[in-house]
Amino acid sequence: MMCFYSILSRDCVSWSFIGIYIRIRGGLYHAIRYFVAKHLFMYLRRKYNLFLSPGCFGKGLHIVHFGYIWADNSCVIGKNCTILPRVLLGKKKPGLQPPLIFIGDNCYIGTGATILGPVTIGDNVTIGAGAVVTKDIPSNVVVAGNPAKIIKVKNGSNCID
Repeated sequence: MMCFYSILSRDCVSWSFIGIYIRIRGGLYHAIRYFVAKHLFMYLRRKYNLFLSPGCFGKGLHIVHFGYIWADNSCVIGKNCTILPRVLLGKKKPGLQPPLIFIGDNCYIGTGATILGPVTIGDNVTIGAGAVVTKDIPSNVVVAGNPAKIIKVKNGSNCID
């Protein structure tokens, strides 16, 4: 009679990724932990409609409430940013290599905003609801519209005129 470990270690098609992982890490515990973590991540991703790649956000990210937010590995977002629902961070054309979108610190991205890279957004920028950003934005401004245009320049670091 075969033990469970030897069944998982075989190089059959359905268990090959687990078998390879067991050989690399050296244990069934690590394979089960990896399998559970991966499927929990995928379940929560579908449940809350948050498609966020790990490692692309800085400290202090604030998601106001759950809704559709898509930020793949093509973006780098700074510290203390606030993102509202229905935000898309993506590419203008297929085939461009990441990272494409650079967002500075203390930015506020409004509901339904679309940011299509390659683009650089400065620090302390407010992006209005429904804005479509396709060009670079300097620091300390408020942008809105389709395509996004500068509508105000901020005085100071965090206050709006």
